[in-house]
Amino acid sequence: MIVVTGMPGAGKDEFIAVARSVGFMDVHMGESVRHYARLRGIPFTDGDIGRFAASEREKYGMDIWARRTAEMIRDPERTVVDGVRNMEEVDAFRERDRNLIVIAIFANREERFRRILGRQRPDDVRSMAELVLRDKRELSFGIGSVIALADVMIVNDGTLEEFREKSRKVLQSLPRP
Repeated sequence: MIVVTGMPGAGKDEFIAVARSVGFMDVHMGESVRHYARLRGIPFTDGDIGRFAASEREKYGMDIWARRTAEMIRDPERTVVDGVRNMEEVDAFRERDRNLIVIAIFANREERFRRILGRQRPDDVRSMAELVLRDKRELSFGIGSVIALADVMIVNDGTLEEFREKSRKVLQSLPRP
């Protein structure tokens, strides 16, 4: 199993698209959060979704979203999980797959903001000030440690095609199950 981490807008979805193109299935922790938020009638704004995710972590443990997301995984050896935010989540996934690989995607804040504005998700930030607040929230969950301790770091600072090529090379270099 591969878990992907990175700050909002870094390029995780693009990495996963490349992984799908070479035969991986994908599971998104954010979809788990949105699914449970929908069940509880939480509004789909960045702040509301973020507060909900944080409150669930406080109630059920820092790995709650990993445990809920893991229920959707059918083939751990060929699955990429998007959105790991803390080491407890990494540990929860590692319990399912001892060969877990953590891949971090990095891009600077200005580039991430430009990408976020372009993707038009309903729960995305709409201003740089909102992105700074979201970054602080993500960092408070422990994402910085996951990025720092990742097995592989991909810097997404060029063109989209350059990033896709970097992603393909990383995926091809991984040990096969």
